[in-house]
Amino acid sequence: MTENSPTINRRRFVQATVASTAILGGISSADAQQSGNTPQYSLEQDGKCIPITPLSMQGLPIKEFYDYRTPDTDPSSYKYASFGTQNLQREDTSILFLYKGPQGLSLVAIHDKIDAGKGGAVTFRITNLPVNGKFVVEDDSYDAQTNLDTFDYSKHRDWNGKETASANVSWTWQEGRADGMAYRGIGNDFNITINPQFNEKAVLAGESEQNGVYQGKIKKWEVLSGDVNNPTRTKLNMNKPVTISSQSCKAETTTQTTTQKTTENTTTGGSTTSSTTTTTPPSSGSKGFFGKLWSGFASLIESVVSFFTSLF
Repeated sequence: MTENSPTINRRRFVQATVASTAILGGISSADAQQSGNTPQYSLEQDGKCIPITPLSMQGLPIKEFYDYRTPDTDPSSYKYASFGTQNLQREDTSILFLYKGPQGLSLVAIHDKIDAGKGGAVTFRITNLPVNGKFVVEDDSYDAQTNLDTFDYSKHRDWNGKETASANVSWTWQEGRADGMAYRGIGNDFNITINPQFNEKAVLAGESEQNGVYQGKIKKWEVLSGDVNNPTRTKLNMNKPVTISSQSCKAETTTQTTTQKTTENTTTGGSTTSSTTTTTPPSSGSKGFFGKLWSGFASLIESVVSFFTSLF
């Protein structure tokens, strides 16, 4: 059989076709998996990065989703709280999340749960807020002596001339109610930092202690991500600042482990110690995504090529 025989040409054609199809299919699958599963945003605290995906509900704007009710709203309530997020609220828990609506991305926080908690006090000192955004929900913002909440908002320029905004927000609420906020319009390039002060560290903690209806405490701080009906909840340190960023978490790097082996060989002239350095490749569990993908497709290519070539 010569090198240019029809059988060899057909065999080479099959090999090239199968290999190309498998490789291209693998790359497409890898791209689809990475783009589909990699969240765009992140939260960092104390050197740890948490990937987060904004919550969203059928194109509902954040104000309608939050559904802040007072005696002056329709529908009305004397709870002065968010009724649209009751399924997300937890007793004695402060939650933080991003919300994606038709008018942009919002930063949302809600403290405690309606008809469950015993009140409390929280202060957030927020820096690097995008100046194009604004508080579309200030919970509470009603005009009465019973409303002690404060939303101090200011804009300024840094040394590079970039204009940013900051806010000092303090809440206190009574038993059976909840408080919170929604800042809409943070855009697609942000790096917002929140310095929290819970319970006795909050600015309005003194006001809370003077009135028996504010005796509750926040016991947990969580960031929510993903499905609005069943979000992933990640516990945060209540004493450390967090930074919410438009950048995704950095991928972990795969490292190789170098081990030293020492053996002793006894001879008539004495002992000889030999040192052998071996490099242990990453295990299958520590391989990168593309490494695992290529190993699987390499085996597939060999099997398929062997099958087709046997036919010719």
